[in-house]
Amino acid sequence: MKLRTFFSIFFLLLLALAGGNLALGVYLEKAQRGLTTSERELQFLTTLAEDLVFSSQWQTRFARGYISDHDPKRIEWYNIIEAILNGEVARPKDYDFGYWDLVNGGIIPPPEQKSDGAASIEDRFLSQNVTAHELNKLKEARSFLEKVVAIERAAMHAVDGEFDDGAGTFSRKGKPDRALATKLLFSEEYRKLNGDLTLRIAQMQDLIRQRYVGRIAQEQAFAKRLFAANSYLNIGLFGLVILSLVFLRSRFAVRASQLMTVVRDFGSGNLTARASVSGNDEISELATTINSMAENLNVAFDKLEDKIRISGKALSDLETERSRSEKLLHNILPAAIAERLRGGEETIAEVFPEVTVFFSDIVGFTELSAKLGPHATVNMLNAIFEKFDELVEKHGVEKIKTIGDSYMVVGGVPNRDPLHCQHIADFALEARAFIISYAESVPYPLHMRMGVHTGTVAAGVVGRKRFSYDLWGDVVNVASRFESTGQPDKIHVSEAVKVRLSDDYVFLDGGTVEFKGKEATRSFFLIGKKAQMPGVLEFTAPGAAADRSRCV
Repeated sequence: MKLRTFFSIFFLLLLALAGGNLALGVYLEKAQRGLTTSERELQFLTTLAEDLVFSSQWQTRFARGYISDHDPKRIEWYNIIEAILNGEVARPKDYDFGYWDLVNGGIIPPPEQKSDGAASIEDRFLSQNVTAHELNKLKEARSFLEKVVAIERAAMHAVDGEFDDGAGTFSRKGKPDRALATKLLFSEEYRKLNGDLTLRIAQMQDLIRQRYVGRIAQEQAFAKRLFAANSYLNIGLFGLVILSLVFLRSRFAVRASQLMTVVRDFGSGNLTARASVSGNDEISELATTINSMAENLNVAFDKLEDKIRISGKALSDLETERSRSEKLLHNILPAAIAERLRGGEETIAEVFPEVTVFFSDIVGFTELSAKLGPHATVNMLNAIFEKFDELVEKHGVEKIKTIGDSYMVVGGVPNRDPLHCQHIADFALEARAFIISYAESVPYPLHMRMGVHTGTVAAGVVGRKRFSYDLWGDVVNVASRFESTGQPDKIHVSEAVKVRLSDDYVFLDGGTVEFKGKEATRSFFLIGKKAQMPGVLEFTAPGAAADRSRCV
């Protein structure tokens, strides 16, 4: 074969492979743009959803703060948040969960109320690629937010002595009613509306994430196929070069040898190697082509590595969000109940013949919280309830819920436990010891009442859009009444509890208590375990005979 014919065939094949390489580069660039666009849209939509979450949370804080201290700045900031959501005020830069913490702390000024560039959250959603289902979830969330805002505004007007005249305005004047305002902002309806709002936002985020997971997966699969095609194309290109060099070796030994060395470097993965062949013939042109090909390969591989890195980060972020959602579900429901719901059960309701229920609340909490203010009150409740949560884990009992300063625990639910009463008693004794110790470290009086009763309850999950695991039955009511009729820093228990624990625990006679709608019943105070109080029944201090006679 003549050299010219050989080179003609060779360059035709080379051009075909180079064209394929160029086409792959174009498609790889398109895949990169698609991944970048998907990530940007996902980030934007996630940020919009978070706007609804923290806007609602801060409006709640400002409304509650206003009924507490009547500070007009809180109404001003409350209205700015609503104006940003409605597109009446431009969204500030760096507007996120911590923004209003900085404003509230006086670190930065409140946002300027400018309308330039303002857009409602609905308009910002519609500017993106959203589905009708996702938009419907947004509208549902906005509907619940409007209901929450209506309650908050009614509460703030009530503090000012302004009440709804029936026409949707607050022109009816009256005496300021802070109690009504507090009741509105801590009502079951208000909590449920906030829960429904959070659920709709979570559902909308889940729909968006699910859609973008599929899109990113498709774009990543497309990039992988392009990478594989590019690899095969490069293998073919290298093979063509090697065959050509073998054919020309005998006639162009020196320069062909140099080219072969470069090609071997490419084959070993060293794409930085370059051919340095001088001349103006076909061999030199081949060397130039090889060098150009190496540059293209370097660029293509760099872009592909960037795309793979970006795709991996996006999937990692999605996995993190999924883990956060699962953690939130386990925080709301007991682990066993959460797994049953994830397994497909729709109705969960059971009767537990033997359980023990514990209630506690802080004595004079309303007056104490008014003196401390919202931040100090929340810090105090966090310190107490975090310790109680640790004790729940330690003693194998189940936290049912907290309502304000009230903390409810049950033993024997949802996992049946023959030692439920002992576990609740140990929990209560440690909780009481912690409260007494904690009270010594704070500059204000702190006392807690505790009540315990044992018996039969029904338990199950209520709600379909906002799950809640709860207990029902007379045991719950009686335990609550033992708590409310107890003494500060004491564990007030029923005779049923004392009967089950009298072999191992020490009690004081609490006398007779009367509950509305029930006969008078005996009560006792749990004071400790016999193993930890040796000799308590035999020790008699001078003048303490009366106290000793009450130990049972």
